[in-house]
Amino acid sequence: MLIKLFFSLIIIIFIFYVFLECDFDYLKHPNPFSIWIYIISLLLIIISSFLEEIFKNQLSKKKLKKFQSYEKKIKTINHGFDGILELDNKIPKWWQQLFSITIVISIIYFCSFFFTNFANPQFEYKRAYKNQLKKIKEFEKKQPQASIETVKFDKKFINDGKKLFNENCATCHNIDGGGNIGPNLTDDYWINHKEKTLIKNVFYIIWNGSKNNKVMRAFGASGEIKGNDIQKLSSYIYFINKNNNKPKNTKFPEGDKIILE
Repeated sequence: MLIKLFFSLIIIIFIFYVFLECDFDYLKHPNPFSIWIYIISLLLIIISSFLEEIFKNQLSKKKLKKFQSYEKKIKTINHGFDGILELDNKIPKWWQQLFSITIVISIIYFCSFFFTNFANPQFEYKRAYKNQLKKIKEFEKKQPQASIETVKFDKKFINDGKKLFNENCATCHNIDGGGNIGPNLTDDYWINHKEKTLIKNVFYIIWNGSKNNKVMRAFGASGEIKGNDIQKLSSYIYFINKNNNKPKNTKFPEGDKIILE
């Protein structure tokens, strides 16, 4: 009975997923209509299983007699040369039912694969991408992004800022911030100095880019990096700039010497 319930539930979920084009997030948070469909389907399966058990108990004695008489008539196949005696029994019903279920599922899958968007990687990617954008918008509404007016240094942003720095900035400024094709970020020389404080000046440059160097594009204004991530980057750059342990091999100074706090 439990096996039948398990397989029946799988078939119900599979049908919902294929024909209603539902993803697994939908199944985790279904609407009331789908919940009632699940409940009614399971109740019908349970009722049918109980009825089947009742009929089985009533017919058990008759079946036992038939089985005993049938057992005497069981055919055997004697291979002869190897001494193996093979019973010529019929295939069990549960095996036939399981085999039939696999055929039905394969037919459903075949039709859905060729005539619907099921298992279409491009469609699934577009759907997942749209859902991700919706989640990002909802998250941004609940948690406002940092700006040049609200940005501030915070130690808790250093580790996340380091990861973002390695992903976006290390190619030009070196992994330790000592400079490569981009300027050294650990000294007091600045090509761009638009703000009076260090944290805001770094935020401004990452957000608006540099007019002196087109490679340093406007990561924030273009939407490539969000305000909260730029705050994390700015906190990390502030940290390595104010840290007493400077990189050994740094790039030569560029720009004007300005002490920014």
